[in-house]
Amino acid sequence: MANHGYCSQELVNLCMMGYSAQNVFNNNIDLDGKILKGIREPRDIGLLTLYEHYKVFEVGTYLKHAPSGIWVICSESHYSVLFSKKSGCSAHDVTDLYYYDSLGNQDSLYKLTVYPDSGVQSNDDDPPLELCIRTFWKNAKVDWNGSEPLL
Repeated sequence: MANHGYCSQELVNLCMMGYSAQNVFNNNIDLDGKILKGIREPRDIGLLTLYEHYKVFEVGTYLKHAPSGIWVICSESHYSVLFSKKSGCSAHDVTDLYYYDSLGNQDSLYKLTVYPDSGVQSNDDDPPLELCIRTFWKNAKVDWNGSEPLL
């Protein structure tokens, strides 16, 4: 556990991959003799994070490209899940996604449709989930399909 009882990235990586790694980039990096541990190989379940939108760090392709169509979302100090009902999602295909946040007291899933390469530029006033989505689906328009966007 990290400060304030928050889950650390090492613990999230342990749960997702079966081993602990401090970082989310591909492989390890040797920084003047200090080894920074990253993700060893491509994974079925991915990770998208608001921290990447803010350029705190970059998620490597091993975690960003999720063949299963399931992503853990790290946004605003907690984790949730985003998934497609089809596997093999491409960053260039229109995709229906479903979002669940156990802290959101949801009665049902949010269905989102992502239109990649639509020329939409992110700004900090956009819903955080859209900012996370655009770290994989670049310049995507996100349609909330009649639901009120989560802020």
